[in-house]
Amino acid sequence: MAYIPVDPNCQSIECALAESEQRFQQMAEMTGEWLWEQDPNGFYIYSSIAAKQILGFSEDELIGKHYTELLTPEDKNKQQFYSASHKPFYSLINRYRHKDGHQVLTESTGLPIFNLNGELIKWRGVDRDITARKTAEEQIHQAQIELAVAQREIKIAQQIQSTLLPRAPITNSQFEIAGLCLPADQVGGDYFDYFYRNQNCLDMVIADVSGHAIGPALFMVETRGIIRSQAHNSFTPAATLELLNAFLFDDLNRSDYFISLFHLQYNTLTKQLCYANAGHPPPILFNSINKTCTRLDAEGMIIGVRNQMVFQEKCLGLASGDVILLYTDGITEIENPEGEFFGISRLENTLLENYQQSAQIIIEVLLNQAKQFNQYRPFRDDVTLLVFKCL
Repeated sequence: MAYIPVDPNCQSIECALAESEQRFQQMAEMTGEWLWEQDPNGFYIYSSIAAKQILGFSEDELIGKHYTELLTPEDKNKQQFYSASHKPFYSLINRYRHKDGHQVLTESTGLPIFNLNGELIKWRGVDRDITARKTAEEQIHQAQIELAVAQREIKIAQQIQSTLLPRAPITNSQFEIAGLCLPADQVGGDYFDYFYRNQNCLDMVIADVSGHAIGPALFMVETRGIIRSQAHNSFTPAATLELLNAFLFDDLNRSDYFISLFHLQYNTLTKQLCYANAGHPPPILFNSINKTCTRLDAEGMIIGVRNQMVFQEKCLGLASGDVILLYTDGITEIENPEGEFFGISRLENTLLENYQQSAQIIIEVLLNQAKQFNQYRPFRDDVTLLVFKCL
């Protein structure tokens, strides 16, 4: 019997190939990617163990299956096009049906393998599970759509809210009045208004709904609507606040919001000012005769605390040159980097220094001082100012 000697080089080559194959197999298992091979007709002839984790099928279950058996109906035609073209494909998104029925998304790359005669002998490829990534991308995309819609709605709300404020200052031979409202967000809960109840009676209102953004803004609109709806009646400031509280109590009680509001009425014939307060910071009155500042106040709780409330009303006479500054706590509670509040005293000092200016200029000076004090950082709360000047 004759024996054919084995070339040691061949043995080393076989060992190297076996080692390379083992290394390749281990790497495939560690990456978690599904490596596969198909015959020219698309039937699996090899599958790595990652298919079990990705699709729920073992290697034995996949061998002999046609790849279209695993695809969802909508992906079958697409994949058949790529396989029929005998061209490589890269990063192809596949939708597979998991063994338990749920959909799995993979990113697939496949290469056709040809023999020396140029004939297709098999396909070799890899699939990476991207289900979690695609789900996250879809959630982000949906969130972006919802954010865009919300931003559009907020912009519309901002436009509507801005139209509800007085369009322009009023200046005549009897008085000047101007106001400013700067929401901390795109819409806010601060509110000011002035309007003629009749030809001789000017109503002025400033209010602050707790919090800011959409919720308080809606209550601001409701508050304005209620006050404006009774403008044709001869209601006093106290009676207006009682009516407002009766209308809003149930809504505010259910929502945990509350409203502070100061309401004034000025008689242009008698120069008499009457006012009532619902828990709002007292306005500052500059007296043009003795050049001093005092604070207007009257007893009254914030709107929405009790179902039925009585508000104190006070009246006084104004003289030419008297100035009234109404504000919300958004400006007095502005903090500088050292933690110091802007405070009421700065409002009073500014009024003492600028009482000869117009109502609009006084507001602009106050706003600039507040911005400087805050070192031009964004305000953390809504800021509203209203200035009335008796001429």
